[in-house]
Amino acid sequence: MNLSEVIFKGYVPIVLSWLFPILTLFFAAFFEPDIQIGVLLLLLLAIVVGMLIPGVVISWLIIVLTTVGAGILLFGYLVIPVNDKVILLLAFPIEGTLVNLVSDWLLKWRSLGPNITSIHRYREHYNLDTKLLTGHNAEKVYSKEITAIKSYPSYNLFMNITEIHWQNWQQYRQFHSDNQREILHNISREIKHTRLPSELIYYLGDARFLIISYRVDEKTQKTINDATQKNLQQAFKAPAIQFKWAMQQINYDNYDRFTYFADIYKHLDRVMETDIITEYSREEN
Repeated sequence: MNLSEVIFKGYVPIVLSWLFPILTLFFAAFFEPDIQIGVLLLLLLAIVVGMLIPGVVISWLIIVLTTVGAGILLFGYLVIPVNDKVILLLAFPIEGTLVNLVSDWLLKWRSLGPNITSIHRYREHYNLDTKLLTGHNAEKVYSKEITAIKSYPSYNLFMNITEIHWQNWQQYRQFHSDNQREILHNISREIKHTRLPSELIYYLGDARFLIISYRVDEKTQKTINDATQKNLQQAFKAPAIQFKWAMQQINYDNYDRFTYFADIYKHLDRVMETDIITEYSREEN
């Protein structure tokens, strides 16, 4: 359900279900006391019926009661002004319909209640734009691997952490907001094509991709990263889509510097910032 459906099916009936009886009672104040009481009772009946009776049943009930009421008021021997007859005929069906719409809308949201937590949990673990697991999962896997490196020094365990960042994503979003999701999806697809099946790829948000590679030597890792970088450059030639890179190998000798996921995250950011400064310095020289 998108925003327009929520507004049209929920908020509009809620507002009208309050506004209509207020306006009806306001105009009924100019009529005879008996008409005022009749309008009030019809509105109360409409509220009760609209909340308790299903939509299909209330539709038939409105048709039958409106037909009977119209027959009595229009063709009977009641001497009532036309304006009074109109307000008596319209009070029940309109308010009953509005209250029933609000009731149905609230029931739908109530039925979603138990699933909202699951939906939030799903979005926390999986990014729909890139079809990748998120940083929440990456942090868990990283912590387990750090524990293994620390606990089994004789195994010579190590892992390579590679981060790829689309550095111009904010500027691109300002001018091409509708196309940004498609670009992120395409970046994710191109990265997957050049990585090993054993590597784990995550989306950290803010156009950042993280790759965890287990026991891949530095020479092979550089070859894989170069292939990914070349593939991205060929797929995205627009100046607005440029990438920053950083890679760090973690083993028993340096794991204490990157005990927590935040440590490696900040380190890779500093490496990318340093590379940008170095690149600018070379251009100036």
